Amino acid sequence: MSAALSGLVGACALAFTVLASASEPPLLLNYASTLSYSTQPDEADNRRRLARVSHQLAQNPPPAKDCAQTLGAQRFTALLMQLGGARGALGDAAGAIEAYQRALGCSPRAVYLLASLGQELMNAGRYAEARAVLLRGLAVDRANLSLATQLALLDFIEERWQEAITRLRWVATAEVDERRAAYWECFLWLAQRRAHLRPQSVSRPLGSDWSSTLFRQLQADGELKLLSSLMSEPAEERRREELLEALYYVGERRLAEGDTAGAQHYFAAAVNLKVPSFLEHHMALAELSKLR
Repeated sequence: MSAALSGLVGACALAFTVLASASEPPLLLNYASTLSYSTQPDEADNRRRLARVSHQLAQNPPPAKDCAQTLGAQRFTALLMQLGGARGALGDAAGAIEAYQRALGCSPRAVYLLASLGQELMNAGRYAEARAVLLRGLAVDRANLSLATQLALLDFIEERWQEAITRLRWVATAEVDERRAAYWECFLWLAQRRAHLRPQSVSRPLGSDWSSTLFRQLQADGELKLLSSLMSEPAEERRREELLEALYYVGERRLAEGDTAGAQHYFAAAVNLKVPSFLEHHMALAELSKLR
């Protein structure tokens, strides 16, 4: 950790000591207020990726009709999937939706395309369409984890708490990646809080990585450990991503506690970090839209 970062953590720790008895100091907000970004992480790489795949499609465009019946259907699907991914990473939900819809014209039963399309429809606030697309995918593959995850997040956005809790519990149990599972545990815990239930987590071991730290600290008061943990990350880009996640989940915790105004500040700070490739960016936007 650099001297400047170490000094900031020390200052925040002092603020915590002085203010803890009165109220929880907004350590993450204070840190976020010192940062300003004009570009997204990996924006240059994503723009190059977008230009490359756009050029390939312009040179050999897929047919407007009956793409699924062509010999090049799989190649067109792969290129359009890349196009949608590049557009989505840059925050262009409308462009990503268009690309995934064209890809589905080449591979109509590709469940992974339905999951990606459903996610971008959610990002665009087109919730009814997103639900229809995701349910269409589940009709093909009822045990698909990606589809179930997107539906659980959609239930969370729309505050369908019982459905969200059921799906999130299944997702957190079925997820084999412990790092990702900890994020679904965060959403499960928050959904139960929002439903005024006593949170019960999935019984599985937690690691020592960032996502596990996030889940543990979500259940505790104070932000000092979260701030200290993310500040120990040497890579600036990853630290920015971790800050986005911390701001979003703490904002959700404040919302569950009835602090609507405070939550709004956390969600706004999360969005201001400009990381549209992360789902927390879009979940924060969805909350801000509802709060406004």
